[in-house]
Amino acid sequence: MGKLRAFVAVEIDQGIKKRLADLQEILKEAEGGVKWVEVENIHITLKFLGYIDEANLSAVKDIVKIAITGVSPFCIEFKGVGAFPRPERPRVLTVAVKDTSGSLSRINARLEEEFFGKLGIEKEDRRYSSHLTLGRIKFAKNVTSLVRLMARHSADDFGVERVESVVLMQSQLSPEGPIYTQLEKFYLG
Repeated sequence: MGKLRAFVAVEIDQGIKKRLADLQEILKEAEGGVKWVEVENIHITLKFLGYIDEANLSAVKDIVKIAITGVSPFCIEFKGVGAFPRPERPRVLTVAVKDTSGSLSRINARLEEEFFGKLGIEKEDRRYSSHLTLGRIKFAKNVTSLVRLMARHSADDFGVERVESVVLMQSQLSPEGPIYTQLEKFYLG
């Protein structure tokens, strides 16, 4: 058995993806040296696992089931364009995810503990921040105009989604970008 690159995520509604695609088109006008995420690949990462042994796949699935136990479906809101590390010094362009229930953070904390305790997968060294990645700046170009365009959309509302499941995804790297394959869907509640 080999290894596969995997992560746990929340998939995004098609209507919201359409609004994100429109936003990407607007931001592309800045010609800011950005490698854009394919809209179909936009998701909320709950935990990136890296390369895991296929032999551990059933243990991985059990950990995800444990992490969502007792979590009921909940609503999240997509609002505002921002960037890491800071909007005025963008490296990663994002849309904020508002989770008033705190469910995303709760699931992430459980995943961090369980994967570290059971499979030795390292915990993230920074606090969990739920977001959607729109693109990554590959080379600094026209940053001022990109930052200006982003600022115009810093309060835009991209909609609300009811989260009813999380997914275990495989990520295969290719020259055209990652190819995601759903390995299993886990329903909340």
